[in-house]
Amino acid sequence: MSWLDIEYDLDLWLELPPRWTIGATEPWEDDDKRTPQEWAIETAALWWEEYEEDPGTGGVEFLADTLAACVEQYPKMFPGFEVLLYLPSPTALPLPVFVSNFPSEGEKISELRRVTLADDDGAVEPPIVEEFTTESLGTGLRVLRYSVDSESNAVISSLRYAWRNEEHGRDVIVITGSPVPTQVLRSLDDMDELAHSIVLRHNDYVAPDDADE
Repeated sequence: MSWLDIEYDLDLWLELPPRWTIGATEPWEDDDKRTPQEWAIETAALWWEEYEEDPGTGGVEFLADTLAACVEQYPKMFPGFEVLLYLPSPTALPLPVFVSNFPSEGEKISELRRVTLADDDGAVEPPIVEEFTTESLGTGLRVLRYSVDSESNAVISSLRYAWRNEEHGRDVIVITGSPVPTQVLRSLDDMDELAHSIVLRHNDYVAPDDADE
């Protein structure tokens, strides 16, 4: 078995506890009995404290309500995926990022194009498809795509990455999107950095700090 090891900047990224994601199996502080609302309130207060600015009247409460809504909504969109929130400031609209890996199937390039929607005929314009290489995962695809939501008619900006890791026999996928296209564009550099940090580990992997004990 394999699992994802993601190193992210704690000033920019916030992970939703896996115990609240549908189908996820990773442990999350087994003794943590907080409800989503309690977690959201405590996390919002800490996020503002780290930001070192006055939240003003209702600032912490507003962020807490936003985080609680994220816990309620986002894990249902891609069940079993790890969910990270891109939150460069406590006043920013959180951008959800979904990460997972699956057993490899089919021909590599065609499968990577399929999961990244690289050939989506319904896109507003041809998706921007680029090779994207990381030291750990090798060369995959990065696809920036614009589409129209069938219900709201809003233009949705989506960004997807995908790789095939032959050593593990797994495909890795990263997904994000927003009805505010500039939100995805502003996150591009940090999204690329996050993608470069993703490593597939075997279950018997021992972290260097643990090995030294």
